[in-house]
Amino acid sequence: MNNTPFHEHKLWQDAYVALMDIHEAFDGQKSGDNEEIVEQVLDSATDVTAKIADGLSRLDRRFGRQILLDAIGLVAIVRTHLAVAWGRGLVDDELFRTLDGKYDTLGVALQNIR
Repeated sequence: MNNTPFHEHKLWQDAYVALMDIHEAFDGQKSGDNEEIVEQVLDSATDVTAKIADGLSRLDRRFGRQILLDAIGLVAIVRTHLAVAWGRGLVDDELFRTLDGKYDTLGVALQNIR
């Protein structure tokens, strides 16, 4: 959307911090019965961060904005995967609220992109 590298934008930085928090929360749970849901959470969180990087990297502002708006749907996928992980007991209530809250804030920020 401009010439500033994507990693210097607060929006991407917030997504990256949330992604790293997801990794920290789920790193020890990548095997066994929960492997599939853990991989889904990690993959969807990575997709959000990458989609934001893509949108912020576009020189065409309109196209970049559309990509960022598409990221809102990806945020909903992360939040859904987090809810499933919480429902399966992979994260406690407090951690779920913290992670879900970060993605809720990220979704709002994406909707306010100009």
